[in-house]
This record gives sequence, structure tokens and C-alpha cells, in this order.
Amino acid sequence: MEYPIIDVSKQSVAQFATESSKAKAMRAVAWYRFVRPALVLGTWVLAALYIRWCLANASEEELSLNAFMPGITGIAIVALSMIVWTFGRQMDAMNTGRVRRMPQTADTPAPQTSHEIPEGDAGRCLVAYHDDDGMISHVMSVHQFEREAA
Repeated sequence: MEYPIIDVSKQSVAQFATESSKAKAMRAVAWYRFVRPALVLGTWVLAALYIRWCLANASEEELSLNAFMPGITGIAIVALSMIVWTFGRQMDAMNTGRVRRMPQTADTPAPQTSHEIPEGDAGRCLVAYHDDDGMISHVMSVHQFEREAA
């Protein structure tokens, strides 16, 4: 698969058909444009309905702040430990001089060294490609992707 994983839902049947059969292309478009968004939306709706049902059937004791404090404390501890871990890893990387890099393959272009935001961009918009194992193989700006596609 050589299509960008970020922009895959915007691709047409013809674009998918260049890499697979027409039937697979139709299934891919149906999955990315209709089925997957419907599943995500359905999951959120079911979660909201379940939470509403739980709150409607809860007693006054169960809705008090004291009942929620163990959960709130647990979430706060996990969030704090993730923040401390992130800062610790950054400090460790600065002290040891290690830099995490993306593995290069033979067909992957060398990374750009410029950190300039292209003209007319409100921010950094990237297109990521993935290999057959599902790992991101390389990333490029939207402008580079559009130039290559043209």
C-alpha cells in the first residue's frame, strides 16, 4: 500500500483502483468514508447513552464528589506520571546526546532539514506513508505530496 494514511478517506474509487481491483477499491472507499465513521459515531453515541443511563439510575451517594474522588485521583496520578516520564526522557536524551530518528529505507527520500512553514500555510500539514507492516515509512509536507501527485 502506497497511499497516504492521513488523506486516505479523501481518495476516490479511481485512486484506489490504481493499486487494487475495482471491487477492492469500492470496499476501501465504503470503509473509509461510511462504515468506519459510522462505527466511531455509533460507539460515541452508545457510550453517551450508557453514561446517561448510569447517571439517571444513580443514587445521591453515588453522585457525590466523594464517590468520584478515587477515580479522579487515579486519573491525576497517571497524567502526572506521564508528564514526569516525558520530561525525564527529554532530559535523558539531551544529556546522552541520543536522537530518535526514523529508519531510512532505500526508497525513502532524505528528510528535509528546513523547518520553515511553506507560504500560505497556517501550520504544518503532513502526509504520512506506511509500509506493509503498518509502520510509518516516511512523511512529507502536503505541498510536496501535491507536487508529486501532479
